[in-house]
Amino acid sequence: MGRRERLYRNTAKQRRNYVFCGLFGALAWGAALVVKGNPDHLYHDRALLFEFFGAVMVVFALIALFTLRWPFLIEVDRVGLTFRLRGSTTRLPWESVEALTVVKVGETWESPNLDVRLAPGVRLRGRFASKQDGRHTYTLLSLGDFTVAPEEVIAVLQRYGEGRVDAQEYLQFRAARRAVARYMRGDGLQADPYLTDYMAEQRRVEVEEPGAPDAGPGHGRVRRRSVEQAD
Repeated sequence: MGRRERLYRNTAKQRRNYVFCGLFGALAWGAALVVKGNPDHLYHDRALLFEFFGAVMVVFALIALFTLRWPFLIEVDRVGLTFRLRGSTTRLPWESVEALTVVKVGETWESPNLDVRLAPGVRLRGRFASKQDGRHTYTLLSLGDFTVAPEEVIAVLQRYGEGRVDAQEYLQFRAARRAVARYMRGDGLQADPYLTDYMAEQRRVEVEEPGAPDAGPGHGRVRRRSVEQAD
């Protein structure tokens, strides 16, 4: 099988976030009870609403902390991907994986998610999916919640994914941010190594794919989208 690389969830970071959320919710809940018992308080008429949201935050935090009991691991090699999620293990050959996409959350690229879209009829145990045209798409994890930097996550997946990784916009965003930081420090401008390596690998895959010279730049992703539309 050859070399295998592993991507782990930063469980300690997520646990801290959920504990903070739970404590904040508990404080809000307690404050709402105090306000609720004081008819003369300015926010007395909103106490029930604050109490509800505080309780929801506590419940959410407890459920999230419970789910952290199960390990989260993605193993990557030349054969495919192995997902260990919420007590379930799924082994998928690369032929079952159509795309690994970095997806914007909200209006910025600050905390994007890593999504995987699978071939028709293929499912991933331990995760809920959205479904379109018979294909299941799963949100795996926020890209910033791995134990390595987001660029390293993308690099590992791209090393074996043969053009299935779509992260160009996110890498351009990160490269621009680093360029601004270097400029503010007075350093000279230079090509971003992560974006350069990503684009070089994409071009290599396009050239090596059958029919790529006739299809032109971007053939790797265009071919997969055309197959999806044809189905």
